[in-house]
Amino acid sequence: MNKLLFSGVLITTIFLVQFSSFAQSLPRLRRNMNYAQARTLLIRRGWRPVVNSEQVNNPNRSGVIDYLIKKGYPEVVDCSGTGLGLCLFQFRNARGQTLFVSTANNQPRQESTIYNWRVE
Repeated sequence: MNKLLFSGVLITTIFLVQFSSFAQSLPRLRRNMNYAQARTLLIRRGWRPVVNSEQVNNPNRSGVIDYLIKKGYPEVVDCSGTGLGLCLFQFRNARGQTLFVSTANNQPRQESTIYNWRVE
């Protein structure tokens, strides 16, 4: 009886650990993937946008950052003003890992696309 109970508890524990790991794993991100789609997948997997209150509360923020915040992306960290015009976004999971996603094509009438990402 004790062996059966122990086996049941062990199986349940393994399942819960694997399920929580799945919930915190990265979805399959791809370069040039639409940021809105990637963001939805990330949130479904348990990654939460890190609201950048410094940018959200900045009345003098740049036009691109203003556009992205108004579009519903308060996790925008910053955008470069030259070159590809990359923007950086930040997410965090329940385990404390931070995900940074950089995007291109961040102008109005364009769909932001993933350029790169990294987990720290």
